[in-house]
Amino acid sequence: MTISEIDSRIARIMEKTKGLSAKNPEYSCGEFPPKWEKPLTEKQAVEFEMQNGIHLPEDYRRFITTVAAGGTQPFYGLRSISYTSSKKRDVNPDVKTEFPFTLKNPLDLTKLSEEEIDRIFETLNTDLGFIELCHEGCGMHSLLIVNSKDPETYGTVWYYNLANDVGIFPLIDPKSGKAMSFLDWLEYYVDRTLALDNDKFFSYGELARFGG
Repeated sequence: MTISEIDSRIARIMEKTKGLSAKNPEYSCGEFPPKWEKPLTEKQAVEFEMQNGIHLPEDYRRFITTVAAGGTQPFYGLRSISYTSSKKRDVNPDVKTEFPFTLKNPLDLTKLSEEEIDRIFETLNTDLGFIELCHEGCGMHSLLIVNSKDPETYGTVWYYNLANDVGIFPLIDPKSGKAMSFLDWLEYYVDRTLALDNDKFFSYGELARFGG
């Protein structure tokens, strides 16, 4: 996508978010309707990239430098990469090191024995190469892959649920059948929330491609 196309899509998504003010969900987790932090400066984005030896996915980078660095939604809120953020992080990834999984080879703990799971956690660092986008609660997170040698995996959003021995899986867009980008992820949240009754809720886990 070109910058112009990214900007147009961001504008469309943010226009949709205005409709959230008419909703009153019982399970919004963070403050609702969403409140957005001021965007990062270009200098802050460049410093983060240089410090970690990465380049942020363009749609995400454009959003955090032109619209908002973070916010109170989805769920417990869009995390900011800014070092000035006061939000407590639930995972602490090493962004400088490559993400160890690919779209074709996610981490599927559901097929492993307890002994195999213990062995994986003893030998493999799973908190590599991503930015935490949000925490849903109960050990479930959304991740944006920012450091991967696999070009198909870079820039995609994943479901992270190790607390419940589930695994780490890419989120698949139900419309395109492809792994979600940041803007896919954000727009899905808005559309799904607008469509739900106030006493209903969803999890991004419903989009996780279990088993690859």
